[in-house]
Amino acid sequence: MKKILLSLVLAAGISGAAKAQDVDYRIHSVFLYNFTKYVQWPAAAQSGDFVIGVVGDSPIYAELMRVTNGKMAGTQKIVVKKFKPSDAVDGCHMLFVPSDANFDKVQAKVAGKPVLVITEKAGLAQKGSSINFVVRDNKWRFELNENATRSAGLKVASELSKLAIAV
Repeated sequence: MKKILLSLVLAAGISGAAKAQDVDYRIHSVFLYNFTKYVQWPAAAQSGDFVIGVVGDSPIYAELMRVTNGKMAGTQKIVVKKFKPSDAVDGCHMLFVPSDANFDKVQAKVAGKPVLVITEKAGLAQKGSSINFVVRDNKWRFELNENATRSAGLKVASELSKLAIAV
């Protein structure tokens, strides 16, 4: 039994090491799913599906599909959608903007809408991203721009604010 368990652990470690970025996106996906529990959207956004959008062809899309499969955000079914960088981004509750996307163009498309914009590139929380993933002390953390979330009409629970790096 111990040999089987050890083999599974080693196999997981090897496949995880081979695709380090995929491991990061698994972590990011779990964070995104959990953010749904600590952010409140306006009443008008609390019907229909809860849409998590991904700009471009980021590997996070597949991970989000796996992590959110069959899950709910409150009373809303979670749906993951992929958007081309040139698309209008309508009906999203959350929008993941990968580091290779043009943040300024995407930000302009969601300005004034109740969208939690999540990024992964240094400096984007200061530029208006709601949440930005960063590595601190070899651990994934996230920066929270409360002004950006308030401007989007979103309310962040104090529990989430306490875990975040304030920007």
